Amino acid sequence: MSEGKISIPDNHRALLLRLGLTEEDIRLIDGRLVSYEYDPEKGVRLYDPYYRTSYNEYIDVDGWSAWSSEGDTFMTNILKPALEVVREIEANLEKPSDEQIQEELKKKFKKV
Repeated sequence: MSEGKISIPDNHRALLLRLGLTEEDIRLIDGRLVSYEYDPEKGVRLYDPYYRTSYNEYIDVDGWSAWSSEGDTFMTNILKPALEVVREIEANLEKPSDEQIQEELKKKFKKV
């Protein structure tokens, strides 16, 4: 892909969206920092080594995601249950009031 404005065919766009990208992510495809590859049998794969998009699956050290035909959801499978546990813990966590925080800060940073 050449650098600059990238014209993305509709069938590629549909595959990119199914890969998990948003329209905003697709607008970031510049052929340099964010790009993609198309293969008629494998589908598309994303090149995003600096994580500029919201793509939340694994991106290999070479900057490429898995092909869309692979249906890679490895990261989602790991992170979704972990995020649910964190949300449950946060929901049951007793949070200190602003006054309690101020008191603790005063104690910690009092002049000696």
